[in-house]
Amino acid sequence: SYSWDNDDHKEWVRELATRLRKDGVAITLDQWHVIPGDQIPEFMERSVRESDYVLVICTHRYKARSDSRQGGVGYEGDIMTAEVMNNQNQRKFIPVLREQSWNESAPSWLAGKYFIDLSATPYSENQYQDLLTTLMGIRQEAPPVGSSVKLKVQPTPKPKKMAENKIKSFE
Repeated sequence: SYSWDNDDHKEWVRELATRLRKDGVAITLDQWHVIPGDQIPEFMERSVRESDYVLVICTHRYKARSDSRQGGVGYEGDIMTAEVMNNQNQRKFIPVLREQSWNESAPSWLAGKYFIDLSATPYSENQYQDLLTTLMGIRQEAPPVGSSVKLKVQPTPKPKKMAENKIKSFE
């Protein structure tokens, strides 16, 4: 999901999608999969519903359109928030920061999410690898929890009672 901010931005999105495809991720992108005569709203609905993940490319224009529910971005925002509400699958929607700061570019419904920061030019390879391993389902897992170790615990000595006169002077 992205806004058609300008031709450079559309090209950046296409290049990211191309790289992900070369790295083994099946990407559905309107620039390749929608042709004249297709129903764009139906394409958006089907793509969100049938995809394992949806990358949300966040820019300040995307935020403005999503938060005000304008145009295609606004319509997709409705589809995506309904998908979260109905299926409780928060991880399906992965925010990708493209420009500016997170606060300036994240729609309100994505504000608290862990996001991928690809805002630098060139973008961070570590951030790209974080995205790729997530999409491929090969993120590093936590090591197994070992068996419990029996510790010798020294009993804690009980405190001695204060003398009655010390307690009165303390009060």
